[in-house]
Amino acid sequence: MIIFIAGLVGVGKSSIAKSVADKLSIHYYDIDEVKKVVYPQDPEFERNIREGIPFKRETRLKVFEKAAEDFRRLAETHEHLVVDETLHLKELRQVLLDAAEACFGGYVIVWVKADEAIIHQRLEKKERRDHILTDPSKMYRSFVKEFERFEGSYIVCENNGSVEEATETLVTLIRNLASLKI
Repeated sequence: MIIFIAGLVGVGKSSIAKSVADKLSIHYYDIDEVKKVVYPQDPEFERNIREGIPFKRETRLKVFEKAAEDFRRLAETHEHLVVDETLHLKELRQVLLDAAEACFGGYVIVWVKADEAIIHQRLEKKERRDHILTDPSKMYRSFVKEFERFEGSYIVCENNGSVEEATETLVTLIRNLASLKI
C-alpha cells in the first residue's frame, strides 16, 4: 500500500514522512522532486512562487500524472511507499489515490495537522533550504482557502511538538494496524 502523509504547508508532513519511511524501512517517494521539474515549465512559475499563488489545475495534474506513472514503476520493486503531499484538492488527489489502488492495492491517508501559531513559526524559519516555495506563508494561506475535505476514513496526526514524537506515535499506530487480523 501507499501511506500518504498529507497536510497543509508547514505542518511537518515531509519531515514526518521521511522519518516514518526510515523507521519502517519503506521507500520514500518525494513528490516535491517532480514539482521541481514540472512547475518551472509553467509560464506563470515566477509569479506564482513570488506571490504564493497555487499553480493552475493543468500544471498540478502534470505533477500527479507523473507521480502515478512513477508509482507503476516503483510497484515492481517495492511493496509499500510513503508519499507526502498536501492532497488538498479532491479532483487532483484522486489521481494519486487511484494510482495507489491500481499499483499497490490500496492506501491509507494520514492527515497531519498543527496549531496555526506553530505552523507560522515553522514557516518563518529559514531552514527550508532547497524547497520550491520561496514564501511558504503565502502558499499556506492560499491552500487553506482551497482545501476540500476528505471523504472516507483517514488517520489524524497532531504535530504540535517534535517530529520525533509525532513519528513515534504514527509508527506505533501503523504497526498496530498492520498486526490486526481482520
